[in-house]
Amino acid sequence: MVFAKKTAIVSVAAAFAGLMFVSAASAADGNASLRDCIHMSKQVADAMNAAQPGKATDDARTQQQVGRSYCAASMYNRGVQHYAKALELLNAKG
Repeated sequence: MVFAKKTAIVSVAAAFAGLMFVSAASAADGNASLRDCIHMSKQVADAMNAAQPGKATDDARTQQQVGRSYCAASMYNRGVQHYAKALELLNAKG
């Protein structure tokens, strides 16, 4: 049971890592949009739901909140960067 749960978490983390690269690449170009913020927000929320509680999860939650604030202020590039950092923290944990 524990093995299956860890395998599922690792699989989810790997999928998010690939998606994170695509979205983060868009932000690196300086072309992030509200749609990128929404997409990254959903990815982070899904990853947070799949993650085990701990320091990495707490740090990722902080990055998620900062990303949300930047996106709400129409600073999409910065928001996406913080969402990408949240995903990075969650993936490193897996």
